Amino acid sequence: MTSTPPIPATEEVRLASLLRQAPLEFARVVYGLNDRASGRAGTMAAEEVARTVRQGVPVTRERAEQRARAYLPVAGHEHCPRCWVFNGIKSPLHFREASDDRPETAICKVCGAEYTSSLE
Repeated sequence: MTSTPPIPATEEVRLASLLRQAPLEFARVVYGLNDRASGRAGTMAAEEVARTVRQGVPVTRERAEQRARAYLPVAGHEHCPRCWVFNGIKSPLHFREASDDRPETAICKVCGAEYTSSLE
């Protein structure tokens, strides 16, 4: 029986932070769909939905909810919650280490989303 090595505490914080983002990205999809349906195509959420549709990926509330529930980042292979929920694409995140004046951040080079790793 092989066991997997334990995940370091910093990795646990990173993964927990990313897991909390998937429901927020689902809410972004819902807001974007509602904004577009109400004629408010200029909001950031509506523009994100429009960009995804232009890429040839239909955006539905149901599919976004399924993806948000299925979002599961893996230590060392973390992927963008926004790209996953909107498009179903696992875009890798690039991490910038924490410093004295800012927390660790993860940046998606595909969609531009930025996330912080924190316990809050």
